Amino acid sequence: MDQLSTVTKALQVLQAFSYEHPVMGVSELGRKLAMGKSSVHRVLSTLAEQGFVVKTEDDRYRLGLKLHELGQLVVSSLELRQVAHAPLERLHNECGETVHVGVLEGTDVMYVHRMEAQSTLRTFSRVGRRVPAHTTSSGKCLLAFGEPEATALVVRAGLQRIGPRSITTERGLIDALAKIRSNGFAVSVEENERGVVSIGAPVFGHEGTCIAAVSMAGPILRVATDQVPRFTRMVRRCALDISQGMGFIVRVPKAATGSH
Repeated sequence: MDQLSTVTKALQVLQAFSYEHPVMGVSELGRKLAMGKSSVHRVLSTLAEQGFVVKTEDDRYRLGLKLHELGQLVVSSLELRQVAHAPLERLHNECGETVHVGVLEGTDVMYVHRMEAQSTLRTFSRVGRRVPAHTTSSGKCLLAFGEPEATALVVRAGLQRIGPRSITTERGLIDALAKIRSNGFAVSVEENERGVVSIGAPVFGHEGTCIAAVSMAGPILRVATDQVPRFTRMVRRCALDISQGMGFIVRVPKAATGSH
């Protein structure tokens, strides 16, 4: 079987399962799809290795949790865009620069929502574009507040120099992420693109984990050093609004009690 034919057959097998037929054997699937038993068995074996189907005790098959995980990812991405739209629009109107919502995809940040700068001088980005996580403020936020394994994966992939001031060493990245965790936001100056500054802040979900990051990006001449604190407040407020929209609860420490 060529690769395209194999993929087609795998998709046909997955779609053969239903509420009425949640568990099926090789022979049953072969009859339903008019496919040879040997072909069905090869496809099921591959799908089982990847977690898309699970073999039952009676040597039949059911859909695996991997499909549920992918489905949840789609729903989460759609929900994130919907929740983020209004806060991102407010940020866009406030700062006048290009603003994004990004999520971590392997070693990259992928932008799932974006609004372009109002000025004619714009930065290059688009929805669906992937950029190395270690070179952007949003990517560094996702690494700083995410699982350590994600950072390890980025380091193993190699810290390429994308912009003039990209972080290219493991020590440099570890130190930068520690500072971001302490500050609660990230600033990148010419790390992904010459002449461009970006400021990012993490977005948290209802479980308290970092699920995305908000960022704004603009040219150095407009996002000057003395303007960074003002833009940072805007970005962090936007990230908090989206986090709360995604079910994140901000826990305020209780004041200490006792006699003085």
